[in-house]
Amino acid sequence: DIVEFVPILHIFSTNLYKNVYDTLLTEWLTLAELKERFGEGVEEALRILKHAGMLETKWRMPSEPAGKPEKEYHVSYTHISANFYASLRDFNRMLEVVFMPDDEFEEMVSRIIQEVKAGKMSVPHISRSLGLDALIIRAVAKRSLKLNIKGQLVELAKDEEI
Repeated sequence: DIVEFVPILHIFSTNLYKNVYDTLLTEWLTLAELKERFGEGVEEALRILKHAGMLETKWRMPSEPAGKPEKEYHVSYTHISANFYASLRDFNRMLEVVFMPDDEFEEMVSRIIQEVKAGKMSVPHISRSLGLDALIIRAVAKRSLKLNIKGQLVELAKDEEI
């Protein structure tokens, strides 16, 4: 499905996200190490990578006996294999969601969350209610860290640890 590309393309939408991805291709780093290198915003980059199914984690044992283990992160995906058929119009819509300004995107996410909280969880129902194309609803849910898409249903995402 074309919307599966949304989180993958989203990781390349800003320099910070791309730099985190590039670094984690070659190194295993903790959150503290990533923050030291790149500053704030690293957690969101990690969440996007996790949402895309591209993030690996393992525990780093402390060098001192009294220390605590820390999670470290890595990305091992360097290639993509795709076989899909989509109209250029649909492809363009998907790209519009990927590169949509944050304020506009968050407004759309809020509207979808209101629908889900009101019990309207199906993509066709939300699409009709908001007057938006179903592909847009699915792409927004795929990009958002607050929503999950499962088949034709949109659900609120659980606040998971990275």
